[in-house]
Order: sequence, then C-alpha cells, then structure tokens
Amino acid sequence: MATRMAVIGAIALAAGYFTDQSASHRVFAGAYHYGFIFWLTLTLGCTTLTFLHHTIRAQWSLSILKVLEAGNKNLWLIGMFFVPIAIATVAGHAVFPWADPAFMAKLPIQKQQWLNPTAWLIRAVFYFAFWIWTMSKLNASSKAQDLDRDEARGEWRRSFAPPLGVVHVILLTFAFTDWLMSLNPMFFSTLYGAWHMATGILMTIAFGTVLVLSMRTMRPFAAAISPVLTKDLGNMMLGFTMIFGYFTISQFLIIWSGNLPEEIVFFVQRFEGPLVFVGLAIVVFQFFGPFLALLSGKGKRTPHLLIIVAAWIFFFRTIDVWWQVVPFFKSASIAFSTLWIDLAALVFIGGVWMIFFVRNFKQTELLPLHDTRLQDTKLALEAH
Repeated sequence: MATRMAVIGAIALAAGYFTDQSASHRVFAGAYHYGFIFWLTLTLGCTTLTFLHHTIRAQWSLSILKVLEAGNKNLWLIGMFFVPIAIATVAGHAVFPWADPAFMAKLPIQKQQWLNPTAWLIRAVFYFAFWIWTMSKLNASSKAQDLDRDEARGEWRRSFAPPLGVVHVILLTFAFTDWLMSLNPMFFSTLYGAWHMATGILMTIAFGTVLVLSMRTMRPFAAAISPVLTKDLGNMMLGFTMIFGYFTISQFLIIWSGNLPEEIVFFVQRFEGPLVFVGLAIVVFQFFGPFLALLSGKGKRTPHLLIIVAAWIFFFRTIDVWWQVVPFFKSASIAFSTLWIDLAALVFIGGVWMIFFVRNFKQTELLPLHDTRLQDTKLALEAH
C-alpha cells in the first residue's frame, strides 16, 4: 500500500512539475512544500511526544510509544526531503521570497540578519542534527531497557529528556518560523510555533490511536487496551483540540484587533474566494466536530468510535495544513485548479514516509517490555 502510494504520487508529482507554467515553478514548489510540512509536522509530533513521555512517564503514552519511536526514526528521511528546498533556497528564490537579494534589501535589518540563506541553512542543519541525535539516544536507551530491564536506564531518560525537551520546543518554534512563517517575511506571529506544535501533537496522538486501536484484538495490544486507556487517549485528543482552538482564536483576535498590515496579510490571503469556506470548514470540522464527539464518555470508551474520531482529526489536518501552506504560493483563483499537484506531493512524500515507518515499526516490540503498567491495569479491571 505505502509503495503504491509513493509510486502513484511520484508519477503525478512529476506530471505536475512538467505541466506547471507558473514563474519559477511556484505552483509545484508550493505543492512540494505542503507535502513536506505535513509529514514534518507528524514527525516532529512524534519527537515532541517522545520527549514528553520520557519526562513524565505517563501510562497513556506507553500505548503509542513504539509508534512515536518508529515515527521519529524518520527524521533523517524528512531531512532528505528538505534537501530540494534547501537547494532551491540557496540557488535562487523559487520557495522563499527573501532568498532574492532585491527583496532582501527591502526588509528590516533584523530580518536580513536572520533570513539570509547561509544562516538559514546552518540553522536547519543544527535542527536536524539535534533532533536525530536526541531521538537516537532515547530510542536506544528504551530498546536496551527492553532487553536488560535495567531501571537505571529509565532514570537516565527521565534526566535526559526534560532539559533537552525544552531546547526541542525552542528549535521547533524556530524551524516553523524559518520554513513556514517566513514564506511571507512580512508576516509575524508570536503564536505560530506553539500553534504548529500543538496541532502536531494532536495529529500524532490521533495517528497513534488509529494504529493501536486497529490492532486491539491482536497481541500484545489485546492484553493492554482497556476502557481506561481509550478514555485517556480520547481525553488527550480532546485537550489538544481545545488547545488548537484556543491558539487559533487567540491568534485571530490579536491580529484582527491590531490590524497591522504585516500581520493581517496572512488572513487576507486566506479569506479570498473559496478559501474562506475552507477556513470555515476547518473551524467546524477540525474543532467543533471532534470537540463535541470527545465530550462523550461512551465515545472515548468505545474503541471503534474513538478510531473514527481520531481518523477524522487526522484527515482534517491534511486540509488545515493545506490552508496554512498553499496560499503562500498561489492565489485563490488557481488554488483549486492545481489541487491535484498538492495531493500528489502529499501522497508521494507520505508513501515514502510510511514505507520506512512500517519497517521501523516491525523491527521493534509493539509495546515496551520494560513497563507493563497497561497490562497490569487491564488485569486489575478484569479481576473486579
């Protein structure tokens, strides 16, 4: 399935490149950037939750820990998909307007110092190096403890993860500033990094919930999944749905009340033509739909209902990220006529991502062997 996705996506994306008549292939660049940002967000969501799990050692996150590890092992792959963007940025200005020296000269001196291709590329290399190194250390320690059950390894992770997790959050904010917000260097929002971190965590929990609950009748999940766990997973998705809504309305109200040209441009671009209805659909179906569904205790305790809600959240993340990224590259008048190129990039990068994710997932235990709290909880419930 994943291989088929990658092949079909690659063929369609190649067709999109050769049929793109826009200047500097802006339509193709926007499609590729959309696919990259979506799968980057999921990968960084796995990274953030890995830091969080080893910091607080929550019971609910044990169920998706191996999903998180399989996902964060794809950081190198996301780095490979970043290479064409880096080459285009350093060689010209097909992606970021500020890469054009003439445009750069119009920016304030502070932005010129931050948004120059050399510094931007050095920061990107540092981001990926930090993420790959920290995840390799945490993953290796977790795997080693599965083999030797040495509690000292867990204590080491609990000391290692919190301070570096703080660094991760800072770097994630810089990364989304560099790779997404700077697509319009005049736009500015202090909530932007936190907004994408929260949505990345939400889509990652939804992704993990779909996978784990889909295997609920198989070993070892059959011995671990209980109504307590599904309720916890549902509550986490409810919580981050509320955080997503809070950040979204806060950013909108701050920008609307400030009414500054460098800030309102973000929403002006997305309130043109049919794009405004996409934004409305995101509010209704990405926030109110999951929010109301997850208020129900029955919905959170019933695995097949929770799978539907989680899949719904993940699906609408594809639309939300599209609404975030694509208007930076093309106007509302052509956004829908070239939508197939955007979908091709999403499917191509996603297919390759899934190939390596499945391989990573199959190479490890599906549940941590060094922590059996999930199994113990289900046995206790069944005993009563």
